[in-house]
Amino acid sequence: MADESEQPMTRDEQIIRLSLDGRPAAFGALVERYWKMVVALALTRLADPAEAEDVAQESFLKAYRHLHTLRDPSRFAGWLSRITLQQCADSVRAGVRCKTAFGCKATPLDGLEAKPAEPANPGLTPSQIHFVRETVRRLPEKFRSLIVMRFVAGLSAVQIAEQLGKRPGTIRVRLHRAYKILRQDLAPLLEEVEP
Repeated sequence: MADESEQPMTRDEQIIRLSLDGRPAAFGALVERYWKMVVALALTRLADPAEAEDVAQESFLKAYRHLHTLRDPSRFAGWLSRITLQQCADSVRAGVRCKTAFGCKATPLDGLEAKPAEPANPGLTPSQIHFVRETVRRLPEKFRSLIVMRFVAGLSAVQIAEQLGKRPGTIRVRLHRAYKILRQDLAPLLEEVEP
């Protein structure tokens, strides 16, 4: 008789189990599912879309290599997000080291104009897309990552809560606060694009 406390495995858990059981191609499904989320999360820390994609690739490679260390496979997205943020920090440090130690021609993050790798809204101009990204980038971290997970990865508040190990109510409150800040900060853009 099965233990009633056992819950059926999520799709992520099934894929992780297949990957750990010697089917590395199964991991590709996780890459497809979370690629946009990881790139978007990297873009919240890095101004260059190409660098964000490089960080995303490195994050998935690191996640695959360390998949056996993931304690709770149902929280894969949150674990992957932490890996991505660490890879972003490593990338920024590497750029600073390159610039100071070897005289590389690295451009400071503040001076970069982010070019959209793939416009999320084809009705916005590149400068408007840049304004939205910069506005999101200025959010406090606890709000910024939630906004990315909600709107880029398409996760619901409940799914975000599961991935981050938080209560859904906590996530809803933080999303509400983030929306309020964004509505205020994006007001000039809304006036510009409304007919």
